[in-house]
Amino acid sequence: MAKKIETVRLYGEIYPYGINSANAFIGRFDEACKGATEVDVYLHTQGGDVLEGTLIYNHMKSCGIPVNVYIVGVCCSMGTVIMMAANRVYMCENSYLMVHAPSGGCFGTAVMMEKAAKGLRGMEKNFKKIYAAKTGKNEKEIEELLVGDNWFTAQEAADEKLIDGIVAPIATGVTQVSAEELKTQTPTALYNRFSACLTKGETEGKEGYSINHKTESEMDKAGLINEFALTGVTAQSSDVDVQNALRAKLDAETRRADAAEQANKDAEKKRIEDTIDAAVHAKKITAEQKALYVGIGEKSGLEALMAVLSGLKPSPSLVAATRSGNAASATAGGVREGWTWEQWQKEAPRELEAMAKSDPEKFEALYNAAFK
Repeated sequence: MAKKIETVRLYGEIYPYGINSANAFIGRFDEACKGATEVDVYLHTQGGDVLEGTLIYNHMKSCGIPVNVYIVGVCCSMGTVIMMAANRVYMCENSYLMVHAPSGGCFGTAVMMEKAAKGLRGMEKNFKKIYAAKTGKNEKEIEELLVGDNWFTAQEAADEKLIDGIVAPIATGVTQVSAEELKTQTPTALYNRFSACLTKGETEGKEGYSINHKTESEMDKAGLINEFALTGVTAQSSDVDVQNALRAKLDAETRRADAAEQANKDAEKKRIEDTIDAAVHAKKITAEQKALYVGIGEKSGLEALMAVLSGLKPSPSLVAATRSGNAASATAGGVREGWTWEQWQKEAPRELEAMAKSDPEKFEALYNAAFK
C-alpha cells in the first residue's frame, strides 16, 4: 500500500465550542484519517480547556495509525499534553513550547472549592504520567517541570526529550525572542506573533486548505458573555471591556455572597438573643446570666443552647425556696458528684446555674459530656 499522509490543523485556543472544540477537531481529524497511512497534525495553540483537550488526546492516541505532531508556532499548556498523543513530535526551529500545571478556580462554598482543588490535583497527576512516559523523567523531575510557566525553545525542548526532532521554520517572518524576553512572555503574546505569518505563509499553494486559525475570537467573548450573563458588552466589544464586565460581575457576586453570609450571622445572633430573653422572662435564668448563655449559643449554636435551656425550670419564689431549703441541703451530699447534666437540670437546675460561676470547670465538663 502506497504511503499517504494527510494533514489536519489545530490553531487557537481549545474550548468546548467552536472550531477547536473536541467534537469539531475530532471531526476534522477523522476525515483526514480516511484512506491515510499517517496523519500530520500542525499545532499552534495557547492551550485551553483540560477536558476538551483530554478528549482530543485520547482520540489521537487510539486512532490506529501513526500520528506526527508539528509545532509550527507556539504550543502551550494543554497543547503540550495533546502533542504527547503523537508517535513523533517535531518543532519548527523558531517555535516555542510552554509547560505548566493545570489551573482553574470556582466561586462558591468551601466544599465546592475543595472539590475544584481535588479535580486539579487529579488532572496534574495525569499530566505527570503523560510527561514522564514521553521524557523518561522521574516523578520529582516532572514536578519541577510543572512549577510556574516553563518556556522552551526547540533545542531546549529536544534536550528535555519533550520532542523528537527539529524541522525548518514555516512562519519565516517571525522575529525571534531573546532568552530573557521569553521568560516574560504570555502564551497569547507569542501566539499572536506567529499568527499573521502562518495565515499568509501556509495558504500559499495549498489548494483546498481552510485555515483553522482563530484570531481575536468573538466566540471566546460570546462564551464568556453567555456563561456569566454579562451585561453592557457584546461579542464585538473590546477584550478590555469584556474583562471589566466580567470583573464587575464577579465583584458583585462576591459582595452579594458576603452580604448574605453577614445577614445569616445577624439573624442567628438575633435568634440566640430572643431565645435567651425568653428564658429570662420565664425566670429560667437571670439577667445577670445572659452573657453566659450568649457564649454557649455563639460557641455551640442555637440548637445546643435551646437544649440547655429546655431542661431549666423557672426559679421558685423566695418563700418556696425557703421552704425547700432544708430538703435541698439534705440531698446536697456526695450523691450529686456522679450526676449527669440531665440529672442536674432535672433535680437542681438553679444549683447547676450557680455552678457556672462557683465551679466553671465542673460546669464546662458536664456541658461537654452532654453536648460534645
